[in-house]
Amino acid sequence: MNSVQHDVAGKKFLILQDGREAHLVYREIGSHVWDLYHTFVPTDFRGKGIASQLAEAALKTARAETKKIIPNCSFVQTYLKRHPEYSDLVIME
Repeated sequence: MNSVQHDVAGKKFLILQDGREAHLVYREIGSHVWDLYHTFVPTDFRGKGIASQLAEAALKTARAETKKIIPNCSFVQTYLKRHPEYSDLVIME
């Protein structure tokens, strides 16, 4: 599986595999907050940890860039429950 890329202009984290894209998209709210609102993984790539790789990359990048996040995506909410080490990044709208 390919590594996660951050498409800053497209506001998404993505993995390209066999010409298809898995992604986690976000909106910027001001200059310090990302609303992580949607994760998509093609059906035949599911169950391989791809969504977790996307979430981890987004959260690590948010931390490195001193961003806070709003986890509107249900997958990101689940990921955060399993990885409380990122709870300091979460703010609520």
